[in-house]
Amino acid sequence: MVPDTAVIEQQLKTISGMVPVLKLEGCVLLPHAVIPLRLTDPADCQLIDEALEARGIIAVDLKQRCAATGAELSMESEIRTVCVASVLTPYQLQAGGRSLLLQGLCRAQMVVLQKSGLPYQKALLDLKADYYADQPVIHREHRQLELLEHYSRIYMNHASNPLYYNQLHREIRLGTLCDTLAGTIRLEPALSQMLLNEPDVDLRSDLLLSFLKNKHRELQQNPAAGVGATEFSCN
Repeated sequence: MVPDTAVIEQQLKTISGMVPVLKLEGCVLLPHAVIPLRLTDPADCQLIDEALEARGIIAVDLKQRCAATGAELSMESEIRTVCVASVLTPYQLQAGGRSLLLQGLCRAQMVVLQKSGLPYQKALLDLKADYYADQPVIHREHRQLELLEHYSRIYMNHASNPLYYNQLHREIRLGTLCDTLAGTIRLEPALSQMLLNEPDVDLRSDLLLSFLKNKHRELQQNPAAGVGATEFSCN
């Protein structure tokens, strides 16, 4: 579901100072997506509790690991693009973990990482708005229809869903549509991170359209290979 833009803008106005950084394994959160999480690591639970005591806002980053050793890589010297997120419906499990939803709000760059005695990092964020070139090389309305057409061909279970139709055929901008569609697909983390890293909406739509075309071509060659998507009501 496409979140209310006005609500998101109000949430973003409250962001100031250092924000906790939650690192997810094999998962990239995109703006306008909502993902369910169950956290059991004490450091992650402490991070969520601290965020809720403030504004419920965190930064979500992809945990980077060394391919050879599996050890987590330090990204302190790298300016990374992350997704600013709001913590929704937190619930403390009997075993001590946390069950919650994360709603992606916008892109941001971590410009300062704070070193402290906490078991997690905090970062100063530079919020990044979608970039729309004054003279686009694509026809954006046509591109939106292309994306919807290819998406519907692949994920037919959503094509007749009234929620899908009402949300994606409303007047939303191309950048929002790209993030919304991508957030419902089980993409490889590397591709999701590429989409998150790309502020230029036209180029972001190129990446997503290329993926959808390739996926559609694969299904035509092998119809028995079904594809899955996150339930649309969750995004």
